Amino acid sequence: MIRVQIHQIGGLGFDSNIYLIIDEVIALIDAGTGMNFETVTRNMGKFGLKPSDIKLLINTHCHFDHIGGDRDFIKAAGCEVAIHELEADLLRKGDQIITLAGGLFGRRRLEPTEVVRELHEGDWIDLGEFRLQVLHTPGHTSGSISLFEPKQRLLFAGDTIFSDGIGRVDLPTGDAEALHTSITRLAELKARKMYPGHGPTVEKNAHECIMKMVKVAFSNDLW
Repeated sequence: MIRVQIHQIGGLGFDSNIYLIIDEVIALIDAGTGMNFETVTRNMGKFGLKPSDIKLLINTHCHFDHIGGDRDFIKAAGCEVAIHELEADLLRKGDQIITLAGGLFGRRRLEPTEVVRELHEGDWIDLGEFRLQVLHTPGHTSGSISLFEPKQRLLFAGDTIFSDGIGRVDLPTGDAEALHTSITRLAELKARKMYPGHGPTVEKNAHECIMKMVKVAFSNDLW
């Protein structure tokens, strides 16, 4: 039996965190901007892997700092790309506005990107030992998702919540009320460990961290 491994192999410059999951299906959660693809490739090499080994790339939402590198992995691996149904066409059409391509995250344009799998609330993604539940957690964007592994209570939160804050709602399709609802929902999972879209992993007591961030948001009237 494969012992599942999770490694954070990105996050340089404008890049989101990039999570490598080594299971029967080798997968990535988010791909960064693509501007640091060589560094990401070297980081994969530390675990005996190369971009062509990736079979599935799951995007937590459509912002360029998470999806800009998708095409590099498609070119290298022919991997399948998955994203929530509400944002799949943004990738297919190479949207430059809602994805923030060429805006906040440098000048690399988003080229039209093939999406093989449109994700929906309640879907399960089978990687082997890991089965990730898709949770639609809008607020940062309308199609933001989080992924939850219930056996070990592991949460991949995208940009919904971080170790020290919550996702922005002042960008296209952001919605403060929806984010409030989404974070409240994530708190109910009682996650043990959290892998956010930016910043450090919450190694233990992730539930307590989420509750703390909710209280901070309330106290600062961010909703």
